[in-house]
Amino acid sequence: MEQAVVARAPLRIPLGGGGTDLPSHYLQRGGFAVSATIDRHVHVLLSTAFARRFRLKHLEWEDVETPAEIRHPIVRAAVESHWDGTPFELASVGDVPPGTGLGSSSAYTLAVLQALATSRGEWLSPEQLAARACRLEIEHLAQSIGVRDQYAIAVGGVTAVELGPGGDADAPLAAVGVRRLDLSPDVLRGLDERFLLFYAGERPPGARMLAPLVDGRDDAAMTRNLDRTAELARTVAAALEAGDLAAVGASMADQWALKRERTPAAITERIAELHAAATGPGRATGAVLAGAGGGGFLLAHSDDPDATRAALARVGAPELRFAIEPRGCSAGPA
Repeated sequence: MEQAVVARAPLRIPLGGGGTDLPSHYLQRGGFAVSATIDRHVHVLLSTAFARRFRLKHLEWEDVETPAEIRHPIVRAAVESHWDGTPFELASVGDVPPGTGLGSSSAYTLAVLQALATSRGEWLSPEQLAARACRLEIEHLAQSIGVRDQYAIAVGGVTAVELGPGGDADAPLAAVGVRRLDLSPDVLRGLDERFLLFYAGERPPGARMLAPLVDGRDDAAMTRNLDRTAELARTVAAALEAGDLAAVGASMADQWALKRERTPAAITERIAELHAAATGPGRATGAVLAGAGGGGFLLAHSDDPDATRAALARVGAPELRFAIEPRGCSAGPA
């Protein structure tokens, strides 16, 4: 099909359950994660028209003869597994820099897979697309990552991902379920108005913030931490559906403490400075990291957003304004 296709995948903010979505944990203990997609996206444009070679524009340029020569691991794996070998041009751009904790890597994977599927006339449900992305990232590329981002971003809106336990290690996605939370307009408006994102800086290259979770999967203290993290996420989901945003904000203090306990290297001096500024008297009721840590974004809940913004401005933390994006990953003609 010689036409240009545009795919876009929203980024996401975490509302609870980070770390419990690693297969090494949830297959044994179960897990639960809550996320919300926002109106910041990864965009992918794919065209087969008049293409004779594979020409890619991402963080660098590529112009190669065969799929095996593609250097970008996600694109190469996607083409090898889900494409017929026809040359194409592919360009991508993100609304936020990669590696900042908003799920951009999985958003990119989903957008590439969606663009390839749409270009060849293949329809995938959000759950099928998410499963395809998980298999590519976790099984094909052997990345030590979780599964909540793929499902949250594919479905869109505010979602809960239920994880195991009791699944088969050879088929870990069979233990995954996802649903949109049933939220009132007031709650959605509150998420837009009272939840704020502040940039804490870039994560150092090569930082492996999830390593303690993977390496410590048999550690009793880590297991207790992740069990408590999943319990808090269930509390957050129930509070959201009950319309209690204050309870969601209050849970962030516990989430922050659990994060500091399981991956202390994630809390840099700069992140700690921003957290202290955000949660000072009369400001945010709670704040958490938006990703694995070491940099990226701090997500804060505040009943006085202007006061919180002013406090973070004084320590030089730029804000990323956002609204909840109800749509998941999608694609169509350019």
